Amino acid sequence: MAEPSRFEVRELRIHGVGGSPGEALLGLRSRDDAVVVGEGRGTVFLARRADREGRNVEGYDWGALTSSSPLQPLWILLLPFTLLNVAGWMHPSFESAKHRQIDLIRMLVQVLGILLTVTWTLWTAILLVDLAGYQLVGRLWGQRWSGLGVAAGIVATGAAMFALFWIGRSTKKEFEARAPVPDVLADDATPRSWKREETLRSPAFFAHERDVDKGLSLHLLAAGIALCAVAIKSAAAFGANRLLLGQLFTPVGGLQIGLLILLALASWSTGGQVPGTRRPRMRAAVAATIAVALTNGCFSALVLLVGRQVIAEVNAGPTSIEKPWGPELALLDIFLFVALVWAVFGAVFVWRWARSGSAADLATRTSWIGEELDGVEPSYRKKVARTRGLAEAGHRADALLSFFASSFLIFGLIAATLRVDPSWNPLLWLQPPDATDVGFRVAQWLLPATVIAAIAIVRRSASTVRLRRTIGILWDVLTFWPRRFHPFAVRPYTERAVPEFQGRINHHVQSRRRVLVSAHSQGSVIAFAALAPLQKEKLASVALITYGCPVTTLYGALFPAYFGDAEIQSLRDELLGDAEIGWWNFWRKTDPIGGTVFAPARLHDPQDVEVEDPAVRPLSTEIPCTPPALEDVRPAWIELAGHSQFFQEDKVRDCVHYLKKRLSGGLGSGALRDGAEAGVTLDLTTTGESMAEQMRRPPP
Repeated sequence: MAEPSRFEVRELRIHGVGGSPGEALLGLRSRDDAVVVGEGRGTVFLARRADREGRNVEGYDWGALTSSSPLQPLWILLLPFTLLNVAGWMHPSFESAKHRQIDLIRMLVQVLGILLTVTWTLWTAILLVDLAGYQLVGRLWGQRWSGLGVAAGIVATGAAMFALFWIGRSTKKEFEARAPVPDVLADDATPRSWKREETLRSPAFFAHERDVDKGLSLHLLAAGIALCAVAIKSAAAFGANRLLLGQLFTPVGGLQIGLLILLALASWSTGGQVPGTRRPRMRAAVAATIAVALTNGCFSALVLLVGRQVIAEVNAGPTSIEKPWGPELALLDIFLFVALVWAVFGAVFVWRWARSGSAADLATRTSWIGEELDGVEPSYRKKVARTRGLAEAGHRADALLSFFASSFLIFGLIAATLRVDPSWNPLLWLQPPDATDVGFRVAQWLLPATVIAAIAIVRRSASTVRLRRTIGILWDVLTFWPRRFHPFAVRPYTERAVPEFQGRINHHVQSRRRVLVSAHSQGSVIAFAALAPLQKEKLASVALITYGCPVTTLYGALFPAYFGDAEIQSLRDELLGDAEIGWWNFWRKTDPIGGTVFAPARLHDPQDVEVEDPAVRPLSTEIPCTPPALEDVRPAWIELAGHSQFFQEDKVRDCVHYLKKRLSGGLGSGALRDGAEAGVTLDLTTTGESMAEQMRRPPP
């Protein structure tokens, strides 16, 4: 006979990417039906005003950290820095790689980060010092004003780089300076300084403002040195038709290409793969290459836009100003060529995977029109198959990024080698393509048009909530990581979200409550990071349900040192104590983001539970054993849910009810492994039979 309930249980829900409204977590349509039970800085914990059936359900709404910022449209300017910062976390696992390999990857990323700051400084100087301050001012008001224009351009460039420093420093005070939950820290924890093999199990993983301070100082120094080089080059070329600041890109660009190749070789490895998943090659090099390509490609477009359009119009004719290209535009046509090849490859990639899906396992409809559906028609079967194929393509999307990065490196290296013209001046070794080349002519119009389109989308997102939330999905993923490898990256929301969510769990556990964490999508990653450093005795009072979870499909594949199989299994074994299954994961074949989490499970120990999509059985007319949920059950055979509506699935609701019973003490110890003691078993892998139906069966 089951034991009576002895503990109060709180279900703590956390949403995924895109700034999901908090009231939706609780099955509510209006915020007025929710009450704030806890509040952070830009985040809230909500509960229902009228809690049905005695449920204690809270929802953590952290979406405002990324989707509600009025400056979010400007974050696109910091995307290259953010990508490079992410690259530093993409090294192999500590168990599979040697310390020297990981140290080399981190060092190369940090040096590339410094060069990226230098690149930004030089591009800004070309725009403000050479084109605007020297050529434009000189043509409009005469040569004697050029010196003042150059000085003003240098000051403006310095101000722009100092603005990046100030943004990084001010956001550091709001995010990185937040201390971890005191009760979570172990006695030997030393926050605010990185350790060599620090993982998410470190209580101070998201609290390292001293390292951000060091990075800010280092990158401000690098920008200052680059600005000094600009001043020296301007003084040397003063009096000529143009300052030729682009010549400074010859050594900088050469170093970038060389370091990217070294990073690709250093990050290429075959060990440390998460069992049952793919292993992308050269992860860090891919992200770093995209960061470098974005910076140089977009700034090239801006230089062309300003040099050939604005200044030419001011001076009444396109021939009234010197051609603004030099070594800085040496790979201009390569940007266009790689982008076109990548677009073709992407179209073929999507088409192939869309045709590869199968839905042969779905039942064929036999019911008449007007009767309850009992299967799918041929046209709908094709739709399901296509959706499944596209979902698998989403799980393999890293191949598209790897193809782009590899193509850029290979073709860029070939083009740079062919265009090297050794002379007595190393700054002149790299020559741009001829202005009469077809590729160059097309690129000088298409690249600026692309930048203008991107600016239009960003501007539109400032006034469109839905578009801003869609773009926010990108930032939710990229800004998960602390700014260890580039301080100019967009500030990480996890510096607030993880400690706050962790603190709420800790509060309930210390209040002698049990906690069921229910996490969707990116929320499951936050939940993992919040639970990982908790002491073992506290984790014994916590259970975890995830759905649409990218912990393995995305984070485990790209960041194996922090979301590898060992880290996942360690947390899974400590939740609910060593003798119980404390972490259940639900996934769909139609979900392009989430998937399975664990290594192939033992037969008696299922952990990853597939949820059918579309729902494969009609609602039962019997009275369910599971109490009423906050959301209605999803109807069968009607729609595809993909990455959403997990709360409306029978299997998820049954598992929530079961774990709440277990946490409250209403089921005997070991019930999850031996259902005979309580007369209840939880076999969510059995298709067609819910836990509610299983609970009606007599004990074996």
